[in-house]
Amino acid sequence: MKMDADGQMLNDVPGAPFLTCCFFTDSYAAEAEQLKASLEHTRTPYFLKRCPSRGYWEANTRIKPEFLRDCLQRFPGRDIVYLDADSVVRAPLMLFFDFPGDIGVFVAPAASGLSHRYLTGTLYLRNTPAVHAFVQDWIDAQNGMVLGVDQDSFTAAIEQNPALVIQPLPESYVKIFDRGAEPPVIEHFQASRGRVKLQRVIKKVRNVVLGGLVVAGAVWFASGWF
Repeated sequence: MKMDADGQMLNDVPGAPFLTCCFFTDSYAAEAEQLKASLEHTRTPYFLKRCPSRGYWEANTRIKPEFLRDCLQRFPGRDIVYLDADSVVRAPLMLFFDFPGDIGVFVAPAASGLSHRYLTGTLYLRNTPAVHAFVQDWIDAQNGMVLGVDQDSFTAAIEQNPALVIQPLPESYVKIFDRGAEPPVIEHFQASRGRVKLQRVIKKVRNVVLGGLVVAGAVWFASGWF
């Protein structure tokens, strides 16, 4: 992937009201290359940026609102469509040429079994002062987070901005590759399933430590009887 000295690539399309934006770390470079190819195939304008890793998966997800704040500021007059690096665009993004809401996001049904109410792998952000303020609240909500991910802080920011018009995206625009049968416009492959997460590491260490304490306690107890 040919990028400039700052790790950025811009491929614009005149007349498009939105710009599709994505950031990625080195561990997602292969996925970002596939996304880029799909954007070019569908003639979708895009801005891609490589960002240094912050050390672990959860922290890297929290780059998202900072990246989006920069995109809103850098491209005034253009609405922003955000896509996770491990997604592929299967068809032109016609929905975003005349989008009715301030924010577009998929809202998971209560019985979906998904981990969060809002899935932020695909997002639409109208480039307005109110949305700029929302994104700053999203960033602020991450202060002090260690294990939290961008979807946790996104939910907190939504609750702080009730005046915004939240327009739910159809499932086809955030289609998880192995869920449902609806033909995808944007397909997400959830590469994070194969990434090492700090939260899982901590749980494993905790379980090992607790298991060791239980065994030590049992040995100590038994030694008092025999």
